[in-house]
Amino acid sequence: MAIQRTRTSAVLALLLALGAVQLAGCGKNSQDNAAGMQAAQVTVVDLQPRSLPVRFEYVGRLEASREIEIRPRITGLIEQRLFQEGGRVTAGQTLFRIDPAPFAARKRAAEAALAEAKARFNQAEREARRLAPLAEARAISQRELDDANSNRDLTRAAVAAAEAELAQAKLELGYTDVAAPLAGRIGRALEVEGALVSPTTGALATLAQIDPLYVRFSISGDERLAMERQIAEGRLVMPPPDQSHVEVQLADGTIYPITGHFDFNDYRSDPQTGAFGARATLPNPDARLNPGQFVRVHVEGGVMPDALAVPQRAVQEDARGKFVYVATPGDHGMTVAMPKHVEVGRWVEQATADGTTERLWVIDSGLAAGDRVVTDGTARIFFPGMPIQPQPAGTQPGATAGSAPPAPAPDNAGDH
Repeated sequence: MAIQRTRTSAVLALLLALGAVQLAGCGKNSQDNAAGMQAAQVTVVDLQPRSLPVRFEYVGRLEASREIEIRPRITGLIEQRLFQEGGRVTAGQTLFRIDPAPFAARKRAAEAALAEAKARFNQAEREARRLAPLAEARAISQRELDDANSNRDLTRAAVAAAEAELAQAKLELGYTDVAAPLAGRIGRALEVEGALVSPTTGALATLAQIDPLYVRFSISGDERLAMERQIAEGRLVMPPPDQSHVEVQLADGTIYPITGHFDFNDYRSDPQTGAFGARATLPNPDARLNPGQFVRVHVEGGVMPDALAVPQRAVQEDARGKFVYVATPGDHGMTVAMPKHVEVGRWVEQATADGTTERLWVIDSGLAAGDRVVTDGTARIFFPGMPIQPQPAGTQPGATAGSAPPAPAPDNAGDH
């Protein structure tokens, strides 16, 4: 047993010695490759603070700015429907007509009652005027005059009551024409001709005002807190709501040509989602858009002053997070690529000289003004500290001046 353990120890010692020799050789090969490697040509951008426009994007839904139910204000039979279902109607247009005959008869009866009340009042007024001088001459008692005056006042009140009854009868007769209180698009008829309706039986139809439309969307609690913090720190400037620009992207990808403005931001969050409701007003003069459509909402007008941003392609990621390569002075007058880990913010878009748009990533921390960030040619940087030949932005980096280092053999890769 002791002899077997001795042999095992000897074998392990031999294997460790061989591994050390192989690692030493591998390290020597890597150093030799790095020493013989030519500087890679890359494109760099000189990072400077600038004002960047900000666009916020959300998922929203279109709603009518007003949506009401058309209800009858009297009880009666529907005589006619006077609109095309699903069509557009104007303010004041008659939609339904309720049988007016009973209400016209009630109006005539009220007119007759008013005429009778006025006749009684005139008679009582004449009687009071006739008795007044007789009471002064003491030809009649004061009580008789008082009774005459009271009768005159009662008949005057009866005239006022009859006038009110006539006004109510005229009002109800007018309610036989159910009119649209606003212009918009009407839905289907919920009651048909011959149906007995009343204020308590339900709606006759639904009418929606679709010019303008409301665009409703939600802002997450985290994003709202971040926006408020950036505004407080001066890193984000938002325009007044009436000066903001809101555009919508339809389901087919097209952009609606008319912009709206942001007009409402709820002060409380949804208890189920934690998001805050928001709303924009969008003109819809041609009725091209309809309530219920889902759209992508782009809120524009914000500005990030003195922001640092790099092209999205310049940002890479490793186990520690996102980083960029920065052109840094090295030994012997060389320029080397050194990684700098960064914290990124939101994406912004900026127009380029060729008419296209470029996506930039705003850098919250990790870089400073004057840093020379590698934007193109990062694939030629094989390790941190590799020599590079920086070229200004707008220049396409060429191939490396020398041959690329040979790929490591599979057996060597396993040894590392």
